[in-house]
Amino acid sequence: MNKLWDYLCYRKQFYIYSFLIIGIFYFILFLYNALLDAINYAAILSLSLLVIYTVIDFYRFYKQRTQLEYILSLDNIYMSDLPLPRTAIEEYYHELLTKVDHLHKELQNQNDDHYHDMLDYFTLWVHQIKTPISALRLLVQLQEEPQNDLLLQIFKIEQYVDMVLHYIKIDHMSSDLSIKEYALDPILNEVIKKQATFFIQKKIKLNKEPIQRTILTDEKWISFVIEQILSNALKYTKEGMIHIYEKDEVLYIEDTGIGIKPEDLPRVFEKGFTGHNGRVDKKASGLGLYLCQQIIHNLGYQISIESTLGKGTVVAINFHVDKLQVE
Repeated sequence: MNKLWDYLCYRKQFYIYSFLIIGIFYFILFLYNALLDAINYAAILSLSLLVIYTVIDFYRFYKQRTQLEYILSLDNIYMSDLPLPRTAIEEYYHELLTKVDHLHKELQNQNDDHYHDMLDYFTLWVHQIKTPISALRLLVQLQEEPQNDLLLQIFKIEQYVDMVLHYIKIDHMSSDLSIKEYALDPILNEVIKKQATFFIQKKIKLNKEPIQRTILTDEKWISFVIEQILSNALKYTKEGMIHIYEKDEVLYIEDTGIGIKPEDLPRVFEKGFTGHNGRVDKKASGLGLYLCQQIIHNLGYQISIESTLGKGTVVAINFHVDKLQVE
């Protein structure tokens, strides 16, 4: 009924005009004292032709509208999907859409070129900046008494550099993936090894249980996620311990830190959101957990956070999926 009503509204001017013509025709015949049967016959014939036209025209309208509704439901729409124009006006609209589509493709190509230029530049910049960072780290380590404070600052610089690279790659992550079967435990051990200086300086105890789990993932991207989570745990844990364990295909990283306020918890994965903890830590960017969620989602997994203010936070990565859903 909705389509019929829409059709009548779409064609209302035509039907008003048609009934007006039939009424005038009927009235003129009546004025000339034409036989009543002849007048009725003419009216019935005119209305019958109008009904036949309406049925045919509504069928075309219904078919075309159904096709357009289906096209609008698609995620990607191409000009070849559009129905062929039937009238001169529709041809003009079709040409207009063709030009708009052409302009859109040109802008998209320009944006892609700009993105790849930017990606090439920042990738080169990251690799170039890592050379003096590595040299600086080596110089500090070669000292008779290595300066842990300096090593920590160097490590933070490396983290920020990695964050820049992952941030600019996140929208085109699928082209940078190398999906394989990986044992989770060695990945965790490598990340923990990189964070060892933090554990020593802050005197935070690590309780890591052996993990016998193999996952289908990209080593570089999942390592970045785990490193960000562990880094946050260390940053906001003043004393106590960090517990890493796995249960039912879910990896848990639990700390005894300051926790997250209940009102901030639903927004921790929002881009740029830092919450109360971020306002205390003026250097927080609000990108770490955002990137973690985007990466985990693109890998087909799930990430969640539970926290109690003043008691600690638990981050859970659920690796139980049927297949990767890389976008």
